This record gives sequence, structure tokens and C-alpha cells, in this order.
Amino acid sequence: MLLALRFVLWCALHTLFRVRVVGAENLPEATGALIVSNHVSYADAVLIGSATKRWIRFLLWEPFYESAFKPFFVLLRAIPISQRSPREALASLARARREVEAGELAGIFPEGQITRTGELMPFKSGFERIVERKGSPELLAPVVPVWLEGLWGHPLSMKSGRVLGSWERLWRPRVTVWVGEPIHEPVTPDALRERLLALRDANR
Repeated sequence: MLLALRFVLWCALHTLFRVRVVGAENLPEATGALIVSNHVSYADAVLIGSATKRWIRFLLWEPFYESAFKPFFVLLRAIPISQRSPREALASLARARREVEAGELAGIFPEGQITRTGELMPFKSGFERIVERKGSPELLAPVVPVWLEGLWGHPLSMKSGRVLGSWERLWRPRVTVWVGEPIHEPVTPDALRERLLALRDANR
């Protein structure tokens, strides 16, 4: 079932986008890691997933997870994250941490929402709970920064303030997935945001 789903996603991605992945070797082949990326569109998780043969368990905002697309998100093994209470949000982060501890890949968008301006918004805390060891100079698993380029203005972005509002980049836009070097030491939200901006600037 998962192989069939991956094939369908691959066909859909390469029909709708011209995808280029740079730095895929920075993603671990067998061990756990946390993938962090800028958030430009509703296609981001699937596009990042194209950078590796492994499944990435992305944390998704619960109302979106519980939408009509829920069966699809269940197949993708996404992890819903609630904003109803800090306790429920922490439970979602703990679930992602268990996946990373088990050697899986987890993914999170630290901005907390899709950009409305095309610029990288401030990062929220929370990702640290997935990978940090208390009192240790090293992380439980590396944080791998990813920068997505080429999606701003696509119908699945929020350039017009709503989904399907902008049609500037409808026909097979060229999308680049830049995968940066893994981070092995604790990092603050501001410092992690700077790492993503540096990854962007180094490849423009």
C-alpha cells in the first residue's frame, strides 16, 4: 500500500511540478532525524518527502488533519498537533520524539503556519522537545534544515491571502528542495531560522 501511494505521489509531483533536490545526501539513510523547513504552500510536505525514499512523519495542524483529506494524511502517517491546549500540543511533540528515537524521520514547520508574505516568519519553540537531551551538548538526533524555493504564487500558496487565489505559477513551476547540513548541537528558534535563511542565501 505504501509503495503504491509513493508511486502515485511521485507521478503527481512530477506532473504538477519540475522538482529538483539538492543536498539529499544530508538526510540520514537509516537513523532518526528532525526535518525543519520554511512553509510556503499546502504541497510542502509532499515535496520535501520527494527528497528521500524514507517516510517523513510531518506534524500537521489538527483542524487541517481532520479535514476531508484525513484519509490521505493517515496514509502519509502524519501526526496531528492540537492548539486546544499546551498539554495536547506537548503530547503531539512527544509522539514525534518517540518516532525519532525509534530511528524514523519526523518533520515540522517551525513557523507554525503558511507564509502570507513570501518571507520567512519567526520560528516558534517546540521543535526542541523532539530532539534535545536535557543537560547534553548533543541532540537526540540531528536537525536537518530544508529550504523550499519556487512555490510562492502557486495556487497552493497563500499569496493572495487564500488557497487557490493566486495562479501565477500554475503550469509546472520549477521547485527546488535545498537540504542543508545536519545540526547536531542544541539550537534556539532564532538561530535555526538564521540557518534556514543562510541556506536560502547560499543557493540563490
